Amino acid sequence: MKIYYFSSTGNSLYIAKRLKEELNEDIELISMSKALKNNDFTCDNDVVGLIYPIHCGSLPIVVLNFLKELKLKQDSYVFAIGVSGGGEAKSSFAHINEIIKDTNILSNCVCIKYISNYVRAGRNPSEERAITAIKRNEETLKEFINEIKLRKIKKLNYKFGINKILYFSWKNIYKSKDKNFRVNTECIGCEVCKNVCPVNNIIMENNKPKWNGKCTDCMACINLCPKKAINIGKSTINKNRYKNPYINMNELMS
Repeated sequence: MKIYYFSSTGNSLYIAKRLKEELNEDIELISMSKALKNNDFTCDNDVVGLIYPIHCGSLPIVVLNFLKELKLKQDSYVFAIGVSGGGEAKSSFAHINEIIKDTNILSNCVCIKYISNYVRAGRNPSEERAITAIKRNEETLKEFINEIKLRKIKKLNYKFGINKILYFSWKNIYKSKDKNFRVNTECIGCEVCKNVCPVNNIIMENNKPKWNGKCTDCMACINLCPKKAINIGKSTINKNRYKNPYINMNELMS
């Protein structure tokens, strides 16, 4: 089994690791961002998992770009886990089916509802609230893991409809996602931001990060900066940052 995941701040990676621990099968965990960078798109496995956060109601840009290239085995058992900040993930599942329909449709899927860590538009959860949300979803996750063990089929009766307009507006029209990114004097030039960026959008100039207009709005650089030195204009000043409490920083390096 291969499980492909995309994780900026650790939630999706945490779930991927849980599946590997609980399924008791030969499982390879693969970062979608690394697979994109390495042009690694061939998957001959009979069972394939996709785990990702929900961005603007559907797939993160990195996940979208990866799935468009992914070569799946015909009629393999494909499952998806959409990790949301409290909303639904149905649009993302329908979106996946649109992309992979030539070889597969999703065999099973589930939404795991944590707490939003989209610091651009709101406040991140405290570690205590994050742990509470993770524990609250444990039963849902365990039930889904059992379904995967049994290779249960759960067809999705949902289309990627009106949400598609909002999603593609966010993806295609809102191009300058990093235009207001700033770094302050707390920056120590550690290059964490550069190393966690899933699309190599950050370079270092004079020991400071510089963004190059390819941002996918994942918030990894802002959330994971050890000095909280990165902000989006003034909108994120004094907001706390987020990393899944069960994931180490080095696990998130791209």
